[in-house]
Amino acid sequence: MKLSALRLVTAFLVSAAALVAEEPMLPRALGAPGSAAFPGNGPRGFLKPSKSIKPPVTEPSVAQPAPSIVQAPTSETRLRRLVVVSGTMTPEAIRDTILACGQTRTPVTTAGGVSAPAPMLSDLAGLFGSTVTEDTQKQVLETVRKGMGSSAKPLKRVEVVGWLPSEGVMAVAVYPES
Repeated sequence: MKLSALRLVTAFLVSAAALVAEEPMLPRALGAPGSAAFPGNGPRGFLKPSKSIKPPVTEPSVAQPAPSIVQAPTSETRLRRLVVVSGTMTPEAIRDTILACGQTRTPVTTAGGVSAPAPMLSDLAGLFGSTVTEDTQKQVLETVRKGMGSSAKPLKRVEVVGWLPSEGVMAVAVYPES
């Protein structure tokens, strides 16, 4: 017990000695050397810095307008991504989905409860990267229509609901036949 108390006192004294040794490095108030820190013998306060560091000036970023969704692509547009949405989605939800898919690298995205079967995806693979023409659009629509339908379910009506030509995104809506 006495040994641990002795160690504690020794550690305290060593710490106090280290603080006393560092005291000359601590900042002091302005005034005559050797004067006390708080008596009114001289000016009090800190020295003014010789230079001030200012944060870098950044130009305000110009908000980029949202890309426009069009019904027909330009003649040099290439099909890079396909969005298959449910025909029951609202136009605003379809627009948001198209814009979101323009930022991804996924070739086929489905939304609104639509699921794309694997054979349809493999049939669509050959159409990606091709320049969009009226024939290309018809091939995409026909491939989606055949891929989404089966012998148990009637074929679905499929139509183009929008393009994001700058990104090569084509959106098609699938409507259940009634």
